[in-house]
Amino acid sequence: MDGTKEEQEKAIEYYDKISGIYDFISNWYYRNARKYAIEKLKIEKGQTVLNLPCGTGVNFKHFQKYLENSGLIIGIDLSKGMLEQAERKTEKNGWTNVDLVLENATTIDQIWFEQNYKSNGQNKVDAVFCDLGLSGLPEWQNIIDNMISLLEPNGRFVILDWYLEKSSMLAKFVKWIGKGDVDRPIWQYLKTKVSDFELVKFGVFNGVFVVSGTKKGIKPAGNRVDGSPHK
Repeated sequence: MDGTKEEQEKAIEYYDKISGIYDFISNWYYRNARKYAIEKLKIEKGQTVLNLPCGTGVNFKHFQKYLENSGLIIGIDLSKGMLEQAERKTEKNGWTNVDLVLENATTIDQIWFEQNYKSNGQNKVDAVFCDLGLSGLPEWQNIIDNMISLLEPNGRFVILDWYLEKSSMLAKFVKWIGKGDVDRPIWQYLKTKVSDFELVKFGVFNGVFVVSGTKKGIKPAGNRVDGSPHK
């Protein structure tokens, strides 16, 4: 999807409709990849985590294991249905550190962040998690660049998404389900932007990937860049 207005409107309508069952699908297929990805964020108590798109807030309970209702979770999505589910989770669990935002991902940059958070004393993002969104969002390279610009020096950036090189029944099915493009070179692009880059693959035919990296600065030891699969 190139992200025309019509395509975006159809995608929003689609995700509004499936918001009630999204958690079941997501928790079933992406459980191992999600667990690994969130570990790679290296979240610490009191930090700020930006989740784009945040969907139904399926990641929030995992973030809270580290944050313990401290710091700030900024959840951004363009589907009202998804955000309504995320709001229900937030209220049910009594989380006071979650801020849900209905916004187009392409508008999230330093200016947007300063206008919305700096006046409240919030001037940093320690970790960014983009899961199952960049394969469908328009201007995905710019989104990655903007997310990196928001990060603190040595902040963590993790992406969970699909990548299938060849056209196949699986690729067509995933594109139909997710309304995105499964052959975008997302992890290849991130590799050029961060240090401490790591790629690990999951799922059927290793079509799901988790990539992580650090905003360029001090480079930790112990990289793995071979993409060895995890089941």
